[in-house]
Amino acid sequence: MSIAKQLQPIISAFRERQPMRAKSLIITLFGDVISQHGGEIWLGSIAKSVDALGVNDRLVRTSVFRLAKEGWLEVEREGRKSFYGFTRSGGKEYQRAAQRIYSAGGDSWRGGWQLLMPTHLPEHLRDDFRRSLTWLGFRPISNGTFARPGGDEESIRDLLDEFDLSSGVVVMEAKTTALTTSKEWRAIVSEQWQLSHLEEDYRQLIGLFRPLKKALDKGQLATPVEAFQARLLLIHEYRRILLRDTPLPNDLLPNRWQGTVARQLAQALYRDLAAPSTHYIQTELVNRQGRLPESEHYFYERFGGIAKAL
Repeated sequence: MSIAKQLQPIISAFRERQPMRAKSLIITLFGDVISQHGGEIWLGSIAKSVDALGVNDRLVRTSVFRLAKEGWLEVEREGRKSFYGFTRSGGKEYQRAAQRIYSAGGDSWRGGWQLLMPTHLPEHLRDDFRRSLTWLGFRPISNGTFARPGGDEESIRDLLDEFDLSSGVVVMEAKTTALTTSKEWRAIVSEQWQLSHLEEDYRQLIGLFRPLKKALDKGQLATPVEAFQARLLLIHEYRRILLRDTPLPNDLLPNRWQGTVARQLAQALYRDLAAPSTHYIQTELVNRQGRLPESEHYFYERFGGIAKAL
C-alpha cells in the first residue's frame, strides 16, 4: 500500500495557498536537491519535478526568470535547452539557511548574546543584509540593534565579507546575568520573537505531516516520485516557518515548544524519504551530462546523519 492517501492533503495544502509560492518552492528544490546532485538541472526537469504539485510549465519559466533576475540563479544554454544552478551568492544564501534547516538540534547555550548594529549601511544593501541577518537567527530588539543568543563569529564574518562591509557594522557580545530571571526572559522573548504565531504554524505543519510518518511506520511504502514530492514539500514548509523563527535555547522557550516537535518530525521523516526520493532524482532528472550524479557526501550529514537510512 502506498502513501498516496497521506500525501494528497500535503499537496493540496500547497496548491490551495494563495498566492502560490512557486519561486520559494523552486529555491527549495535547488537547495535541498540540486545543490546535492551536481548543482545544475535542465529547465524541463524543473517543470517535470513540480508539475504534480500545481506549478505548471509557464509558472516555472516565469519563476526561474525572476530568480535569475534577482541573482539567485544563473543559466547556461546549449542549443534550445537551458540549464540552471545557484549563483555564487544564491548558493551562499541558501547554505546559511541550510545550517539551520538540517540541524539535529541541541542546546549548548550559556547565556551569551551577540549584538549587531549597522552604523553605515549603504541604502542598496539594507534589505538583502537584513534578510541575511534573519536567516542567521538575528532579530531586531530595538531600533538599529539586532540580537541572537549564542552564535559564532565565522558566520558573521562570512556575511560581512559577502556584502563587502569591512566597516559600518558593530558586533558585540553580551551576557545574561542573574539580575534577569528566566521567567522574565521568556516573557520578553515570547513577545519580541512572536512565539505564539510561530507555535501555531508549527502545529499546523505537524498536523499535516504526522499522518504520513505514521503510515510509513506502519509499513506503507512511498514510491520514488511520492517520496520526492513529500520530501520537497516537507523541507519547503519547514523552511518557510523556520526562517521566521530564531534558534532560541530551551531556557528561553515555552514548555513543550512545538518547534522542537516539528524538528524531530522533519528529521525522522526526511530519513525515511531519503532513499526512495534519491532514486527518483537520479533516474528522472537530468543536467547537461545526462542523469543527475550521486549525492554529495555532506548530504548524508543532514539532520545529524541520514546514512543509516540509505
